[in-house]
Amino acid sequence: MLTPDEHAAIAAAIRKAEAGTAGEIRVVVLTRPLVRHAFFGLMWAALLALVLPWPLALLTPLATPALLSLQACCFILAGAVLIFTPLGAGLVPRFAREEAGRTAAVEHFLALGMHQTRGRTGVLILVAPHERLVEVVADEAIHAKVGHDAWRGVCAAVLAGARQDRLDQGLADAIAEAGRILAHHAPARAGDTNELPDRVIVM
Repeated sequence: MLTPDEHAAIAAAIRKAEAGTAGEIRVVVLTRPLVRHAFFGLMWAALLALVLPWPLALLTPLATPALLSLQACCFILAGAVLIFTPLGAGLVPRFAREEAGRTAAVEHFLALGMHQTRGRTGVLILVAPHERLVEVVADEAIHAKVGHDAWRGVCAAVLAGARQDRLDQGLADAIAEAGRILAHHAPARAGDTNELPDRVIVM
């Protein structure tokens, strides 16, 4: 997903962004889907099996066993298509993707110890390419000053890069924007140290 050179460029972008702030920036890119779409595939398959045979039943005389058999065939066929092909992933509701993304971002934020920075100024950028989703989690000292809306530009930068098949550039732009926000609200202090690694995590 990211070449060694792109890893190095993103790490350099993090170092540059952190040079003007007491904040700490980390990037996580997920290579696996956040939401397993089997449940939603089965849900849509069941709905199709209930609805699709009825127009045929209204046009032609079908005995109950034949109708039930037709519904079962519809369910099996639609379920197989929606579970075992990429088509099913597109049927996962947006709210489910966003909730899974937010949960994953908070979990990684805590797992990486970003809540343990000296000034509580850690910011995590999580990218879920399968869901075309970006989440930003900021620690309490930053969140209290910035809120949610300030990070829209960060998310937009990542998505813009991904749309052009330049995730590395999108991340670099997002990191630069996060650095500007952090520099304004948490400027560099004398004696600041780099508390967290700068490398991007791909998992």
